[in-house]
Amino acid sequence: MSFRWKQHLPEIAIAAVALYFTYRELGSFPRSWFDEGLFIMIAKNVASGQGYAIPLLDHFWYYPYFVAIGPTIILPAALSIKIFGPSVEAARLPMTFYILGSAILLYFFAWRIGGKANARWSAALLVTLSAFVNTGKPVLGEIPGFFFLMLGFLAMTRVKRPVTRGIAGGLAFGLAILTKLPNALVLPALGVAWIVALWRREWKEAASLTIGGVLAALIYVPWRWLEIVHTPVGSFVEEVNKFVLGGGDIPLMNVLRNNPELLLRLPYLAFFVMLAAGLAGMWLAPSKATRSVKLVVTTLTLLYFLYFVNSYGWYRHVLTAHLILIPFVPIGFARFFRKDIAAVLLSTIVVSQTIWQYTHQGSGNDAALARAVEIIARDFRDTDLLIEESEVFAQLPENPRWLFLPRSTVAPSMPEIYKTPNPAQRCFAHVRKLNEEETEAWKKRIVPVGSYAVVRPEFGCR
Repeated sequence: MSFRWKQHLPEIAIAAVALYFTYRELGSFPRSWFDEGLFIMIAKNVASGQGYAIPLLDHFWYYPYFVAIGPTIILPAALSIKIFGPSVEAARLPMTFYILGSAILLYFFAWRIGGKANARWSAALLVTLSAFVNTGKPVLGEIPGFFFLMLGFLAMTRVKRPVTRGIAGGLAFGLAILTKLPNALVLPALGVAWIVALWRREWKEAASLTIGGVLAALIYVPWRWLEIVHTPVGSFVEEVNKFVLGGGDIPLMNVLRNNPELLLRLPYLAFFVMLAAGLAGMWLAPSKATRSVKLVVTTLTLLYFLYFVNSYGWYRHVLTAHLILIPFVPIGFARFFRKDIAAVLLSTIVVSQTIWQYTHQGSGNDAALARAVEIIARDFRDTDLLIEESEVFAQLPENPRWLFLPRSTVAPSMPEIYKTPNPAQRCFAHVRKLNEEETEAWKKRIVPVGSYAVVRPEFGCR
């Protein structure tokens, strides 16, 4: 082996781990779930030429706003389905490119701000993180959005000319928002950096941030307008009130008020370690990150944490904050500990994360779901079904006798026509998961299919 190859052994090892975890059991691990099912349904519709829409009963909702993701996810998945045929593997294939692309961008960003060793440690922390891989493989928005955020941070760090830097960063951040709507939190984060630049009379930097923020917002506006045309009046405001401002059944600061013990679970404790080390790496240790980048990352991290504690307590809501801190974590460890101790601690984290992911601890597989799909496709092809689980519907072949019945909680302001069966459809059998009470109440009408059930209509239904 040449000396040059020996120099890059860490990068080769990191790349091998990333490729293995990314493509291992692509279609079945992690298990598909409701959100991914919705997104795959839209992608299948696009691939079949029926438009950018989700099928709801015997209707189509075009450009549905409530999915909160954009064409940067749906269109690549649709193209892959068109080329390789409808399957979870085909839909997920473009997501793997976002995973690998994110790792590459983070590597170069970490190198830019802290050197080669920082880049290696950061990349290793990223590609072995179960939440990164297992959220990135499904057709979801977090990791593609993170890809564009990292592209924006890299542009802010590498591009010298203020106007060009603003344009490049704005394009990347705009695509991040288009990809996953909560990434719009980057706009107030840019605003904080803009205020500081004005206060310090750094006019060129303020101009660059102005261009970036305005351009990022403008990129999303046309897509938002397209959604508005197909959206009930006031529904977007209702969604923001329910899921962001604590309206509906979610009180403000829900996690802190109603479930603070959640923060003692391992993923959240790991996040707090990343938060402490990352902030230390940004503000207490020397790095080549610009002040604006550090302000944007810090503000965005705090805003995402507020978003998390103000909602249901899902780790996905704080995942982006965890990820954008990683390039600063090795710098922070070096600030707190001697070099050898920092290396031991970072190695321990990387090895622990690798074992956790290798042993499938981060998520379950799709064996039960695959079994349910197989049984329904084989035994119920001539049965009228209302399928309430999107992950099941998305994997079934097209059948005019099978319709998707959305849950009422998918979008609080969803028009009744999309979620109310007509008189004939009310006598269809239902496919859904059941709790213990439902299982007992309907036990004479249930046909188990994997971990799901076909609930036959009541006797004499007309």
